[in-house]
Amino acid sequence: MRLRGYRGDDLPLLSGPWLPGELLGLPAPGRPALAPEARFAPPADTSVDLCVAPEAGCVRYTELDWVNRRARLEIGVRPDATDSAAELLHAALVHGFRTLNLHRVYGWVTPYAEDRTGLLEHAGLRLEAELPQALWLDGRPATRQIWGRVHHG
Repeated sequence: MRLRGYRGDDLPLLSGPWLPGELLGLPAPGRPALAPEARFAPPADTSVDLCVAPEAGCVRYTELDWVNRRARLEIGVRPDATDSAAELLHAALVHGFRTLNLHRVYGWVTPYAEDRTGLLEHAGLRLEAELPQALWLDGRPATRQIWGRVHHG
């Protein structure tokens, strides 16, 4: 899977039923139909890099720190493309490390489903920190984690 730069026609790919700000935004189970969809804003400056894979979703690098070569990674997977999540995650890491020349990527994960953390581990990301009661989810406080990967290349 190859990522390409965002174009105005890609706007429908920038929203979905995932939790806002997630490293691997897959449709959230049990999320009420009336909950607003998470939405990525089109890039406004050089602190954000936004790419799309039309067949799978979108990838956003925020808080880009060009000096220290790190960024926070957010991925939005289309609801009809959840089988492509691992491939989209891999493409996002390759783009971040090879094209953007980043040394480290990291992101927020809400571990409400075990398969998400398995995908992250398989891609070489590691749990860095855990923040109990970091957000309100499904009528109660939920833990959030920070997962990251350092590239030595």
